[in-house]
Amino acid sequence: MQTPLDLGTLVAHMKREPGRFRYASAGDGTPPHFAAELFQLATGTSMRSTTFEGAAPAIASTIDGRTQVMFASLLTAYRPVGAGQLRALAVAGPKRLPVLPEVPTLAELGVRGMELTQWYGLFAPAGTAATMVEQLNGALAAVLRDPEVKEGFESYGAAPEPGGSELLARRVETELERWQRIVRVSGLAPSSIDGDPVQQFLEPC
Repeated sequence: MQTPLDLGTLVAHMKREPGRFRYASAGDGTPPHFAAELFQLATGTSMRSTTFEGAAPAIASTIDGRTQVMFASLLTAYRPVGAGQLRALAVAGPKRLPVLPEVPTLAELGVRGMELTQWYGLFAPAGTAATMVEQLNGALAAVLRDPEVKEGFESYGAAPEPGGSELLARRVETELERWQRIVRVSGLAPSSIDGDPVQQFLEPC
């Protein structure tokens, strides 16, 4: 089965034939998995999930047509897209990517509530001395501000954002609240877990 050339046509096909399309997941609970579930909620569509151990086999499956859709980070999909092996239908960020200026955002195409960014933070064990945290943060910030490093990230559509530990803590809290809600609404929470499915895993031992 071929994937339609544009997102609007794809969504229309999905609504006509619920469950016909398969999406590739890089693993349960990974960003591609949650993004696909959120997309279905946002568009009122239904797909079947095919789970792989990592992004590489998920991308390979989508290239050869065993799965028709995948939500991948630009870092993992950039080369296949550039080589014409994958077709980028939309980006989930707040604005178009400089490296893919012709690809619209999901918001531009009328899909609301799908603004997603994949980010990475540096964490230390609880109880690490504040002076050590400040030292690590300063060293990392210096690296991320280096013009060569910054250019390397930006060539793949990534944007380094140096910030303090308080900023990272707020971001974690915001993301946690958002994905808790999505996990509940989509039914992804394991039925064997009582109470708050996310907080159960975060309780200290």
